[in-house]
Amino acid sequence: METNQQHRNEEEDVAADLLVGGDDIRDFLRDELGFKPSDPYYLRRKGFPIGKSGSTKKSGLIASKRRIIRHIQKLAAAATS
Repeated sequence: METNQQHRNEEEDVAADLLVGGDDIRDFLRDELGFKPSDPYYLRRKGFPIGKSGSTKKSGLIASKRRIIRHIQKLAAAATS
């Protein structure tokens, strides 16, 4: 039983960490991290950990909240060094 519960918790954690679409990514950056509204496509080109969910023109963006936070922390640490 505990194994199933742990598995469900891990799935919920992954689902809560996932940002799907440019709007979700932009909202997270603005609302949770205090970034000025920024174009997620531009941030992706500049090395932010933002991926595409397919290979066609209609593909959307996808990102992990944890990976974005970690990336920003590394940028901030490098800027203060």
